[in-house]
Amino acid sequence: MSLTWLLFLALGFGLAYANGANDVSKGIATLVGSGVTSYRRAILWGSAWTAAGGLLGAVLATAMVATFGNGLLASGTMPTLPAVAATLFGAGAWVLAATRTGLPVSTTHAIVGSLVGVAAVAYGVEGVRWSALGGKIVLPLLVSPLASLLLVVLTLRVWCADATAVSPGTDCLCAELRPATVALASMHRGAPAAALVEGGAHLRVVTGESHACAAEHPRALRLKLDHLHWLTSGATSVARGMNDAPKIVALILPAAALGGQGAVSVSASFLVITSAMVAGSVIAGLRVTRVLAERVTAMDHREGFAANLVTATLVTAGAALGLPVSTTHVSSGGIIGAGTQRRAGDLNKKTVRGMALAWVVTLPASAMLGVLAYAVARVFRG
Repeated sequence: MSLTWLLFLALGFGLAYANGANDVSKGIATLVGSGVTSYRRAILWGSAWTAAGGLLGAVLATAMVATFGNGLLASGTMPTLPAVAATLFGAGAWVLAATRTGLPVSTTHAIVGSLVGVAAVAYGVEGVRWSALGGKIVLPLLVSPLASLLLVVLTLRVWCADATAVSPGTDCLCAELRPATVALASMHRGAPAAALVEGGAHLRVVTGESHACAAEHPRALRLKLDHLHWLTSGATSVARGMNDAPKIVALILPAAALGGQGAVSVSASFLVITSAMVAGSVIAGLRVTRVLAERVTAMDHREGFAANLVTATLVTAGAALGLPVSTTHVSSGGIIGAGTQRRAGDLNKKTVRGMALAWVVTLPASAMLGVLAYAVARVFRG
């Protein structure tokens, strides 16, 4: 294994670690914010499902690898080792810096900013495929947070539209098999008589508050909203891993050929990158999780569930279609959407403004860091 390839693996590992530290929060913040579980349990849960998503990405997210491979460079443009190294460094450095300050930023945005900045300097403005950048990168990144916000608002309004059908305290669905009884009428010694005869069973499904369901339907299968919340959190984390791991793998694979490494196992590359994402999640995932869970808005279990359900759906669809939907933007948009349905004071507008500013700054900041790293790399290569 060449030293050049080891260097690129280290840079890819660093970017993936930063991604895990910043992005694990996007699937689990609603679990903590709505009081379902503790930070530690939520982070371990999110990390485990991120690992599953990252490994699934090797099979299901090949379109994403193509998009972030040479898909953003003009036809005929050949990547160079300094440019690839600088792209990895610029994106990773910005995400790590944001994580240290607790800002939830988009790794996708950071990669795009660093890649475009470095490519424009290294290959010239004509070296960037601007049409692909607009249609497959910028548009999904701009639309996804707004789509998430609106879908969460719509979900919550539909859910709560009929207050008589679904009371605010409803958080449990009970399914119970009950014997069917048939009333039989007959004559006994000249007087009418009646009897109840069991005849088979029927399934009865009811909704209500969990403590009432437990008391009234002790033998029923009870599915609480919290259970569904755990499932949507896991689904969001799987989608995040499946969405982000291919982007980083796509950046390090060209370095193998350029550095004379020869054929490199794509599966092994996914394993390394996924391991780094999990390490970042477990070791450094608390800071950003706390911001999203506590400092954006108060939320109950229904609002948290709705935000996670929408996030999982949009990010999974993006990964399958090769659209680099930002988990940060989608999940944050969902949480903000939930906050808009509460009292005016529940949504922390100062935090929301800070998040929006970080999103705007991410592209130029990562581009500047990438260009700076490229200049340094060129000096060392002579």
